[in-house]
Amino acid sequence: MLTVAGGRLEPEIDPRVVVHHLRDMAGAFPAKVSGVGDAFRFALAGITWVRGRLQQTWRSMRIARIDFDAAIAGLHGLSPGFICKIVRATRRFVMVRNDAADDRQGKLARNIARYEPCIDGYVCVSQSVLDSLVAFYPQTRAKAVRIYNLIDPESMRTGAVQGSDPFELEPAGLRVLSVCRLQESQKALLRMVEIHARLLEAGFAHVWHVLGDGPDRVLLESEVKQRDVSATFKLHGAIRNPLPYYMHADICAVLSRYEGLCGVVNEARVLERPVIATRFAGIEEQIESGVNGLIVEQDVKSICDGLASMIGDEDMRNRLARGGYPCELLDDDVKIDALLALLGGPRVNADVS
Repeated sequence: MLTVAGGRLEPEIDPRVVVHHLRDMAGAFPAKVSGVGDAFRFALAGITWVRGRLQQTWRSMRIARIDFDAAIAGLHGLSPGFICKIVRATRRFVMVRNDAADDRQGKLARNIARYEPCIDGYVCVSQSVLDSLVAFYPQTRAKAVRIYNLIDPESMRTGAVQGSDPFELEPAGLRVLSVCRLQESQKALLRMVEIHARLLEAGFAHVWHVLGDGPDRVLLESEVKQRDVSATFKLHGAIRNPLPYYMHADICAVLSRYEGLCGVVNEARVLERPVIATRFAGIEEQIESGVNGLIVEQDVKSICDGLASMIGDEDMRNRLARGGYPCELLDDDVKIDALLALLGGPRVNADVS
C-alpha cells in the first residue's frame, strides 16, 4: 500500500507484488499566492487535494474488507494508525530504523503512546536501535526484535561490475565517495563540504564525489560555490546503479549525524571498499574501527584527522578494504527465517479506537 502513485522507485517493485495506492496524486500548493496565475494553481491544487482525500476514503473502505495475515508500517516515523484502525490483520508490526533519541519531532513517541497496545512487534534494524527503543519506551521491551536488513550480497557484486569506470571523465585524483539523500539535518551536508575544503587547504589532495538527491540540494550547491570547491566537490545526482562508483572509489565516507543501520556501509563493505564513518547508531555492529573501517567522532576535527590518515596512507586503505564484514549482516537466509518466525508468533488482541 503506497500513499500516492508515481514514486521514482515504484517501477523497481517485484512484479509479484500487488501494489495499491491510497491516492493517484497529491496536490502541491504554491508557497505563496500573488497574482492570477498563483491563485489558479492554488485552486487547482485544492481540487486535486480534495479529490485525493475522497479517493483515500473510498480505497481505505475497500482495503478494510480484506483479511491480511500481517500488516507492516514500513516507513520510519509513519503513523501505524492505518494498519491499526483500517486494516484487518492477524498481526501488526512497525519497522524501527533510527535511534529513538533522534525522534526530533516526537513522531515515535506519539505513535507508541497511541498505538503500542495493538502492535505485535517492533522490528529494529540494529541492536543499538533496539536498545535505544527499549530504553526510551520500556513498554516495547517484550515486542522489540532485531532483524538486520536484507542486503543480497551477490546482486551487489554483480551490479558493481556493470559498465566501465564511471569516474573516467571526472577530474583525476584520489576519489572520496559519499552516497546519501541530500538532507542537511541527517546527512550533515554542509559539514561535509567544510571538511573537504579544510583537507584541501591542509594539502590532502582528493576529489569528493556525492551521489544522491534530496530537498537540500540547492543548499549544498550554494555551500560548494561559496567555498569555491566546485572543481573538486562533484554532485552527480541520483544514480540508478551506484555500485560501480563504489568499486572505483578509494574511500567511502559516511558522515551522517544519525542512522539506524547504514545501507551505504553495507554496500561499501560487501564490495570491499575502505569506509570512514561517524559514530551513529548501528555503526559498531558494522565496523570494527581499525579493522574493516574507521569510526570517528561527530566533530569536524575528528573527521578531518581520520580522513587525512586514510588519504595519506594507501596501505591503511588496502588493509581496511580487506578487513571483512560480520557474517550475521551478510546471511540473508537467517534474516528471512527470523521474519517468518515473527509472523508465526502470538497475536496481540488489542483495539485502538
